Amino acid sequence: METSVVKSIRDEFNKNEANYLSSSLAHRKSALKFVLNRDFPDRKDEEYKYTPVNQILKKKFDFKNTVISKTTDFDFEDYFYKLEGNHLVFLNGSYQPFRSKIHNEICCHLEKNSNQTFNDIFDALNIAFYENSLKIEVNKNYRSQPFFIYYFYDSQQGQIFGNPNIQIVGHSDTRIEILEKTISRGTYPVFINKKVSVRANANAEINITKIQNYKKNVYQIYNLEVNQDTQSKFNSNVYSFAGGLIRNNLKINQMGENCESHMHGLYLITGHTHVDNHTAVNHTQPHSYSNELYKGIVDENARAVFNGKIFVRPEAQKTNAFQSNQNINLSDEASIYTKPQLEIWADDVKCSHGCTVGQLDEEALFYLRSRGIGKDQAKALILIAFSEQSLEYIPFEFVKKEIDTLIRKRLIE
Repeated sequence: METSVVKSIRDEFNKNEANYLSSSLAHRKSALKFVLNRDFPDRKDEEYKYTPVNQILKKKFDFKNTVISKTTDFDFEDYFYKLEGNHLVFLNGSYQPFRSKIHNEICCHLEKNSNQTFNDIFDALNIAFYENSLKIEVNKNYRSQPFFIYYFYDSQQGQIFGNPNIQIVGHSDTRIEILEKTISRGTYPVFINKKVSVRANANAEINITKIQNYKKNVYQIYNLEVNQDTQSKFNSNVYSFAGGLIRNNLKINQMGENCESHMHGLYLITGHTHVDNHTAVNHTQPHSYSNELYKGIVDENARAVFNGKIFVRPEAQKTNAFQSNQNINLSDEASIYTKPQLEIWADDVKCSHGCTVGQLDEEALFYLRSRGIGKDQAKALILIAFSEQSLEYIPFEFVKKEIDTLIRKRLIE
């Protein structure tokens, strides 16, 4: 039986079909069929057990009443970082080359067709509905300026259903640094379904840093898939502060020897914000390395979810893989669900995984108060110290300062 959500998605596709290139229609319709044969995940789906997207979207979002608008009163450049680099603009999910300031034009391409594969319902939903795809491709031995990607959403006139689509390719011996930031205005619901595909060729290094500080009417699913070749390096840093729903799916496939992957995250959430980080690292070849550290501070009625998986295949001997999730719960009403997983088929490896959920260290609090520091200030100092370890891995010094300011503002106020 066709549910109301499925029907509204079908109607939305039919409404926009005339705007899609004929060369992309077959792939889009294949993705749409994948979506229509399923429903959004609910509590029965193990991967979404604590993040029932189906219930959240049915309650908050109506696909039949979305608006598609390229007009806005945003003054885009007011939000640009005052630094040299490539400043790339998306508006309501669509890449806007004429509103962007591109320093390395050779690296940025507007793609009307995407041959990306889809592995779950949200991947397929993006492939069915994306308007255009931004391809960032850096050629061999080329050192580009940083890429600052700004996602603007204007829901003043109605609901927004945005499907940003980005493809990133780092050829041999290249280094790519990317910073993502989202800006929104308006009170109607915004559903962001983002898909980013990364290819790191031999000896390439790719760094992606994300700042997620949304309004409560913003709901985001973010699928990031990374494929690494021999001796490549990938770094992911994600900092989540606010939003209605934030689900980050990160999948890394180490396809060559001597790959290196670093994943770091911080979620500092209050109110009714829901943040869910799901990661999976697939070690397939020898002498690879991965290190994962996610830290969280959860207060009021907020909910945090972490599920990290490490897979070490039989051929991946001499692998080092480490995973840690550390949480502080500040409220009886807050919820934290954490599940680290480790599956090993090789016998010559060094791997560990673990998680902690606790409250403030009362001994540390007592020590600071005995030195004349007030209770609120002592509490803030402990939490700031806990948080700031996650800032060590950010490649941009100015971003470290920005996030440090957000942390201190949240914890001291």
